[in-house]
Amino acid sequence: MYNALLFFILLTLVGCHTSNDKKEVPEATRSATAVVLENKVHNPDSITGGINIMGYFVEPSFAGVLQKDGSFKIELPADFDQTTEKAFKAYNASPVATYQLKYSTALESFPNADELSFTGKEVPLAFAGKYYRFEVSGSNRSAYIYPASSQNFTKYVIGTKDAVPETGHLYYYLYATAAFSIKGSLTTENIFEDGTEATYQRTDDYHLKINEGWNLIRYEINALTESAIGTRTISRSNVFNEQLTHQPDTWFLSAK
Repeated sequence: MYNALLFFILLTLVGCHTSNDKKEVPEATRSATAVVLENKVHNPDSITGGINIMGYFVEPSFAGVLQKDGSFKIELPADFDQTTEKAFKAYNASPVATYQLKYSTALESFPNADELSFTGKEVPLAFAGKYYRFEVSGSNRSAYIYPASSQNFTKYVIGTKDAVPETGHLYYYLYATAAFSIKGSLTTENIFEDGTEATYQRTDDYHLKINEGWNLIRYEINALTESAIGTRTISRSNVFNEQLTHQPDTWFLSAK
């Protein structure tokens, strides 16, 4: 269940590849600002650059700058749906397009919540960044910044092989073209993928009340379970939205 949720969420975080040889920090996107994020990454590593708020395949959209000391300011634009649509159209019309980029619906992004109390399943969504992260592209090394409880936690959610299961949380920003909601708990019976054929229960809680425009989502892993040979996996998770005025406390940087 978790793998399916992760797979569909990652599919929705589409956007662009940026060049690693930029010599100057790109200018911020020129549009009305809806949300301002200001913080300082925990491990700056002297990396600087413009902050790209889009994802894979489409042209970059820069809306912030990371300073050498790790401080940053990101201005999420009020017209992010229009920015996304324009970027998708440009990619789809290009000769390098290998498939059609389109908005993800709420149900496609949260497929395992289909049987819960779920309104607005067909609402189109746009996601800021790629794989929960904002890309930094500047004059030295390229990197990502992201709000989470630890670097390992984000690696584990993304599916990096060297990451280990742990409890914790991460945040990401979602732009909805209309309101929708998901509420309820889903408990499933699962099998450890370690040859033991042992089973375990997993419960996923959803408490999402999404408004039109920008929303801040918090994904938590609250508990783990372990097989007889020590394989650990998720036994409880929680997905809910915070007020946009809430600023995620801990940000990290990972170099490419």
